[in-house]
Amino acid sequence: MTDTLLTPALAPGARPLLGHGLAMKKNPGDLLIGLQSGDPVTMIRLGRTPMYVINTADLMRAVMRQPEIFGRGGPIAERFRTMFGNGLGISEGEFHRRQRAIIQPAFHRRRIEHYCTIMGDLTEQRIRSWQDGQVVRLDQELDELALANVTQVIFSPETAFDRPAFLAATSEVLSGLFGRMTDATGLLSRLPTPSNRRFEAAATHLRDTIGSVIDSYRTAGEDRKDLLSMMVFATDEHGRPAMTDEQLHDEVITFFIAGSNTVANTLCWTLHELNQHPDVEKRLYEELDTVLGGRPAGYFDVRRLDYTRRTLTETLRVRTQGFFQSRVTTRETSLGGYRIPAGASVLYSFHALNHNPAIHREPERFDPDRWLPERASQIPRGAFIPFGTGVHGCIGEQFAWAEMIIVLAAMTGRWRFTALPGHTPRPKPALTMPVDSLPMVPHRRAGW
Repeated sequence: MTDTLLTPALAPGARPLLGHGLAMKKNPGDLLIGLQSGDPVTMIRLGRTPMYVINTADLMRAVMRQPEIFGRGGPIAERFRTMFGNGLGISEGEFHRRQRAIIQPAFHRRRIEHYCTIMGDLTEQRIRSWQDGQVVRLDQELDELALANVTQVIFSPETAFDRPAFLAATSEVLSGLFGRMTDATGLLSRLPTPSNRRFEAAATHLRDTIGSVIDSYRTAGEDRKDLLSMMVFATDEHGRPAMTDEQLHDEVITFFIAGSNTVANTLCWTLHELNQHPDVEKRLYEELDTVLGGRPAGYFDVRRLDYTRRTLTETLRVRTQGFFQSRVTTRETSLGGYRIPAGASVLYSFHALNHNPAIHREPERFDPDRWLPERASQIPRGAFIPFGTGVHGCIGEQFAWAEMIIVLAAMTGRWRFTALPGHTPRPKPALTMPVDSLPMVPHRRAGW
């Protein structure tokens, strides 16, 4: 039967020794979008290593829903694992299911309702400190706010650690991981360069900080009703601790980075897009004024703010958080009529899908109404899954939606933001798509 299967063709543009490695490092988005118009499965090379790129939504979905065949191994995953260990974002099989079952109760509806109250209060405290006409670095403000929000979920309020230093180290690690994952040879990350030294120092700071907090929880022996307590005091069938300190570290750092960075990025890009599209901004204000009437949003408003959600959804499409994901085949398999050998690295890109004109008409146009039910139903199934799917779908998806809607509603309800003349925000090279800087000027809106 394998004789009838196709062998994926090598994509054009490969260079001697480097293959497509330089293009992946400089502009992975353009490379992967360009492959969308070609075969369903294409091969690229990072250095001498072949990578099989999946270019259709149905085949990407098939990859994500077959973790027993498409596992989380290979050089890219191993570089990722150096920072996140065996946390929920990268663990597999029965161990992953066990960890997810332990952590899932932290995202029960009643817990999220409680988190919404905390997040609303933290947001109000921050935005009240701004002055009308004052330049505000929204990228920094939202980074700090998102970190404060996720901290309330993971740690109890009395937990002490250096939040600014932790935030700076998180940003450094995310930037450094992107460079390591796109390093075609794997050699650049081993050189004693200033950037590599900064990365190692930041990674050490994160590990040491989380380790000291875990020690304090173990020593106190007190359930503080937060996610870390839930994990620290979880037991197995023999009554023994369900997680080692090392595993606790891996889960905590995964939640800190996944739960703060991507939310802050999405909110930053949303505020930029609102400034660029006054018609969208006007409709958002109208919804907030009608639904909230000058009060902060709460848990039960999240479902009522339809246009706010559609605006965020469109940001998640246009400013996709992450250029690509990877898997490794555990055995030889077929996918869409193509033969994929055992041990092969498989790449797929939601970013490429989100900018494919065959899927999204005028993909570079920011249009929240493309997510109206009658229009969204025309998008192929599985072509837009910003939080993933299958057993590795984001466990905190509902929390993230609630946070983004509540924070955006609070900020744009009270303030209208204008850009600094001559400043254009750019995406920074990182695992996600953070903005390099977003200085804006808030102007108080009437009635709030």
